[in-house]
Amino acid sequence: SRFDEFTKNGTDTGPVIERAGYGPGGETVVFDSANAINLYNFKHGLPGENLAKTEEPASEFPTYKISGLMFGDYYYYYQRHQDTVSSTNPTEVEGQHGLWFRRIYLTFDFAQSEKLSVRLRLEANSNGDFGGGDITPYVKDAFVKWTYKGKQQLTLGIQPTLTFDFLEGFWGLRHIEKTPADLYRLDSSRDFGFAFAGPARVQGLSYAAQFGNESGSGSETREGKIVRFQTRYERNSSMAFEGFYSFGRGPSGQNRQTGQGFAGFRSTSTRVGLQYLWQERMSGQDTVADQTIDVWSGFAVWDVVPKKADLFVRADSVKGHLGDAETGLPGAEDIDYWVLSSQSPFTTWIFGGEWYVHPTVRFSPNLEIVRYNHDPDPTLFPGRRQDSIFRFTFFWTF
Repeated sequence: SRFDEFTKNGTDTGPVIERAGYGPGGETVVFDSANAINLYNFKHGLPGENLAKTEEPASEFPTYKISGLMFGDYYYYYQRHQDTVSSTNPTEVEGQHGLWFRRIYLTFDFAQSEKLSVRLRLEANSNGDFGGGDITPYVKDAFVKWTYKGKQQLTLGIQPTLTFDFLEGFWGLRHIEKTPADLYRLDSSRDFGFAFAGPARVQGLSYAAQFGNESGSGSETREGKIVRFQTRYERNSSMAFEGFYSFGRGPSGQNRQTGQGFAGFRSTSTRVGLQYLWQERMSGQDTVADQTIDVWSGFAVWDVVPKKADLFVRADSVKGHLGDAETGLPGAEDIDYWVLSSQSPFTTWIFGGEWYVHPTVRFSPNLEIVRYNHDPDPTLFPGRRQDSIFRFTFFWTF
């Protein structure tokens, strides 16, 4: 947990031992104990050391932590497949530029004991459909987590969905762009329900199962419910494989099922991942074809100078089918901060780099391009097959 906190936010949560220039490339290495030094030495073929044991502070409960996260952009939407947001919203998007906050989090974590913890998180963000207005906060997370029988866990309340919670951490650039299932609105990032998770008997294998309302961060809104299942294999810290399936029951037989597979590799300086995502949206009518959506996504992140600078690239191929007819992504017009077209399949390209002013403060020039397979509106806007937006993204945590 201390390592996760350090890599995510650049902060430590206890006593450490620092050795400048001790890494294989002259890096500063941070150890959490004297025992960790000898484990490191053994792994790297260095002699053992007779060190006094680091006294670990006694755990005192209850404990709490307040943290926050903010990110946004100076953006320039310089290519657009049409002039306005929609036929009912006359806002002209092409050429628009300005500042916005895409996410603001304020999180309160409370641990009653080693086995029982609570999280309350508030989120606020700008209007993503270029409509302006105030930034309004709402409840993003509100759950209790109970660890029982070893490392088995039960989570109850508004919580992250299994669909891409792990993938978001592996991608590691949520402030640049969402993961595909989230970005293309194939599932919500949160759900109100309960989940069971923990390690399986096979080393490196874990499981998770979740039952929810499929109502996002709100209360009951649907006639049906959704179940999600996930299994992941991580034998070592470098390779990860994950499989996922969900089935959501909707009104009048309008059910949905989603499946995805992911394979990833990470080292001290690189992360690469490949994902396939499939969703079927059942019409509930014998005379109406079911809608399917296929997404292929791959990314690479290179830490040019760890905790100082990185470069990244990602590509998503998004295509739908309605019966035998090829389609675009249903609901693409509702994607926040993009407002895309559902009239054609497309490929999304993301390029950029980051500069760390501090482990908790980053700036990133990045470019996102959506290239449609054909003109979304050849009658009114012939030759406009692309949406392009340049962002100078800022990100900080506390």
